[in-house]
Amino acid sequence: MNYLIFDTDILSTFGKIRRLDLLRNLLSGVKFLVSPSVYNELFKAIDSGYEFVDYIMESGIFEVTPLTKEELEFSVELGDERKSLGSGELESISLCKLRNCILVTNDTAAKRVCDHYGIEFIDLSMILKSLLTAKVLTKNEVRALIDEIEDKDKVIIKDINDILN
Repeated sequence: MNYLIFDTDILSTFGKIRRLDLLRNLLSGVKFLVSPSVYNELFKAIDSGYEFVDYIMESGIFEVTPLTKEELEFSVELGDERKSLGSGELESISLCKLRNCILVTNDTAAKRVCDHYGIEFIDLSMILKSLLTAKVLTKNEVRALIDEIEDKDKVIIKDINDILN
């Protein structure tokens, strides 16, 4: 079975628009994992009053995976050299590097680190393009989804033309 390691941002994006089903439809047959720090970040968001997190938690879309001693050590080393990354990104990158998994993130700094270490990643633009390519959604539906994401997640998607063509 293949594994995807999710950072908080992509889960939050699809949680805010209540469309985790799109991830499951697009990435069927793949197990979704989160690190303990990502899980804790989601819980902190609940404590801060973000209601969309309840939807994410109740979806059962992911499992929390503990880190091995080696993964924790690499996460700490990485944190020493990459101060801009939070614990969720650090743990997720460590899991991906040592388990040869794919990271699902929209964090620019995390994607740069993935490039540096040869870790594959999937970002929001790739997901949106794949929803169209795999015929999960039509071009008009993807366009509407982009509008909804930009409105509810306050994210600006700069490569809309690349996604839709």
